[in-house]
Amino acid sequence: MSITIKPQNPKLAATKRIMRDLRDLDKTPVPGLGVCCPDESNPFVLHCNVLINDGPYSGILIHLVLHIPDDYPLTGPAGNIAPGLEFNSMHHGHIHEDYINGHALCNDMLTNYSHYFSHIDQGRMKQSSGWSPGYTLSTALLQIITFFSDPDLSKEPSAEIIADLRRTVENFTCSTCGHCNIKPNPSVVPYVETMSDEKVRQEEEKEAQLKLECDLKEKLTCGITKQNVLDDKICLGYPLMVVRDHRGRFDPEIVLELISYDAYVAEIQKSGGEKLDFYEKLKFRSVTGSDYNHWLPIYINPTHFQQGRQIIENSISIIANGTASGAEKYAFQPLMALNVLITLLNKCAVRLFNGQLFQSTHAIEAYCHFLRLLMHFIEIFPELGWRKISIYLFVNIASFFFLTDTHINLTVEKFVSKFHHRHKKVVPDIGEFLIKVALSTKYELKNIKECIYEEYFARQIYWLQQTYASGNISNIRVEDLPTIFQRTKISNHLLVFNLEMAETFIFDGVKEKLDKLHGYPPTAVVEKFQQRLKAIKAIDRYSVFMQAIRMSDKIKTPDNMFTMIKRSIRISNEQHYTNVELSSR
Repeated sequence: MSITIKPQNPKLAATKRIMRDLRDLDKTPVPGLGVCCPDESNPFVLHCNVLINDGPYSGILIHLVLHIPDDYPLTGPAGNIAPGLEFNSMHHGHIHEDYINGHALCNDMLTNYSHYFSHIDQGRMKQSSGWSPGYTLSTALLQIITFFSDPDLSKEPSAEIIADLRRTVENFTCSTCGHCNIKPNPSVVPYVETMSDEKVRQEEEKEAQLKLECDLKEKLTCGITKQNVLDDKICLGYPLMVVRDHRGRFDPEIVLELISYDAYVAEIQKSGGEKLDFYEKLKFRSVTGSDYNHWLPIYINPTHFQQGRQIIENSISIIANGTASGAEKYAFQPLMALNVLITLLNKCAVRLFNGQLFQSTHAIEAYCHFLRLLMHFIEIFPELGWRKISIYLFVNIASFFFLTDTHINLTVEKFVSKFHHRHKKVVPDIGEFLIKVALSTKYELKNIKECIYEEYFARQIYWLQQTYASGNISNIRVEDLPTIFQRTKISNHLLVFNLEMAETFIFDGVKEKLDKLHGYPPTAVVEKFQQRLKAIKAIDRYSVFMQAIRMSDKIKTPDNMFTMIKRSIRISNEQHYTNVELSSR
């Protein structure tokens, strides 16, 4: 069923975020910059000093006013030259006159940019500007420093203009905060200031001692609110872009970044929504600029799970059903968790296989997060299995009992023992099935691999038949094997990858290893697997492929491989994937 969201106070959330950003600036000052809040009761107006360090205005101190919107950080700040200070379009090509609020800085990191162009695109520039909710005040201010270093004028300002500007700055006093050139308010961190050697040593020691905790805090931080799970007890999860295929099956794309429940709710409220139903017709924008329309919390520790359990179950129900709509029939059932999370695990694997090195690290982490969540669901329902079957036999037993490994074992058992249960209508995705095999407490891959590979190769025949030069795949010859492998290479690589992914991350004791790092895999394991991925993608012939899938004891020669493919053609026909006329050869 759907959950009516608790109304959020955007201004309160913005205030907390501003204070966090200011604390971060205090801990890590930016050289050439100073920030203060003249009125402590109104943190939405800040005064800043920028000491220009490059370009024609080097050495000149510019006093700014930063206006922060009530929905910050969803919307970025606006920057103005302090009222009364005449630094205008004569001095910089991207300053626009505003004699009320102070001349406006037109930079795509600032909201002024969208306001200036609003007459062109009805305000849409606000979304397409350089600001992202993941940025901080420090990010914006660093951009402002760069902004002043390059006036971007059609010609360099004359010595007279520069000298006149210096006099203007020296004579300026801010009527609000009292800033003047002799006594800057706020004070500016000098560019030459560095930490002492002793302080550097102390910081290095501290960093070494707290590195693991800090790394985890950073990883477990919402990219929008900048709150983290360990300090702020937030509910954290992955944004998802969920669509349906032509058969109505959900097809999720995982956005490989973590955001909080509060950040997700803020986006919903911004769009006018009131409930956590399925937002199929809406799109939100992630910190990195990816579109998403749903969100699923992860398992980090027992407290995090219990805190967000209702949200987790509701999210899974919406994904499984395509909606929530408040109807009882859409209420969460544990079997939904098995189906949804295995699909997400497989999507992580595909994303990892297809991605670049940076993406692959995050894809492995997402895989482990969803795996740990699935394992926890399996863990919290086992008592509803064999021992209490008589009690629950007539009480919605499918919803509970069949979530557990019993359901997984039954699925694998049917695949192994009944030919028609291998069909793609029953097992649509071999990658997802391999995850179930790895999770099974009854079956091991080494004992059932041959029937899995039979079905795998049979599913390749349809595509081979479409591209086979002679028109009939059954006419293949042994010397055609290199060509056939090349046509199925990506599929073969993905099979090896899925096998090794399950072997690396699904094993007895994996829960304890993941729990030590709040759901993250050890860095050494990630790096080793990334190197293995490179080796998998280098497989270029059947002999190496057979070694990788541990079938080299059965398929020892090209003739053996040829025989396997011929058998796969017959199986493909029996499964009605193809209707290939069998050759007598």
